[in-house]
Amino acid sequence: MDDDIRKVHNVAFFAGALAYGAEQNLGQGVLSICFLAGKKFGLEAVNNTEQTDDPVKALEILGRDLAKRGIMWEFDPFIGERETLIEQEGDSRKMRLVFHTCMVRNALFTFAHEQKQSLCQMAHGVFAGAMEKVIPNAVVKLETIQAGPNSCLKEMIWEVKK
Repeated sequence: MDDDIRKVHNVAFFAGALAYGAEQNLGQGVLSICFLAGKKFGLEAVNNTEQTDDPVKALEILGRDLAKRGIMWEFDPFIGERETLIEQEGDSRKMRLVFHTCMVRNALFTFAHEQKQSLCQMAHGVFAGAMEKVIPNAVVKLETIQAGPNSCLKEMIWEVKK
């Protein structure tokens, strides 16, 4: 195994063990702390980026900008059983996404740590914070619909501040 990859895996293992310990000692409160920490990183990860109100284009911009920072995440819109890609619910809009690759998911499986917990919430925060830089005046959150070993189905929910 390449030394750089081994270093990343070791950091991921440590983060998994640290997250597990925090969850055991702090309970579910650690989830919101991790989301906020990730969101702060996400807001800082994307600078001077192109902005758009089109969520599909925003995903392309975000993927490109994260890749420039060395964050390799493959995600795509997913219609599934829905009639439209984007659903409106009150002031909120929702779009499902398939996350094909995720370093957090890979670390969790290697560490045998449960998905949908603190590290996933941190990743959700990174995504939400970065997406808020791409979609102007948006408040974004990400919710897991289904988590699995090969991909995860999530729902991006956003509301544009008036």
